[in-house]
Amino acid sequence: MTDNQVRPVIAGPRPQEEAMQPSLFDVLVKTPEMIKYEAFKEANPWVMPALLQMVYKLHIQGHTHYGIAALVEVLRYQHATTNDPTSEFKFNNNYRAFMAREIMQENPIFEGFFSTRKSVADLSEDY
Repeated sequence: MTDNQVRPVIAGPRPQEEAMQPSLFDVLVKTPEMIKYEAFKEANPWVMPALLQMVYKLHIQGHTHYGIAALVEVLRYQHATTNDPTSEFKFNNNYRAFMAREIMQENPIFEGFFSTRKSVADLSEDY
């Protein structure tokens, strides 16, 4: 290219704007906790529908707020009393935050049904 020729300019964000925009890598990254939670859901597809059914029952009875921990303990009990005691099913308490957020996000009628604190589950807009 000679000095008299105009060089093409590639449109894109200015350097100061570029730092403020998340990269594609940032958008696609999942925390290890989220990956484990998603694997748990895939291995136990009955868990979320069972939790949601309990939440609907509570809502119908007039409850506007309840604890996800209590519902998880009910599921543990139900599983223990209806399945083989040597089952390898484990319900990690770390998943409760993800579950509560997922239920509230996917079912707007339950917005605020569970109290939440700052959590690794907040790093994703999916739950």
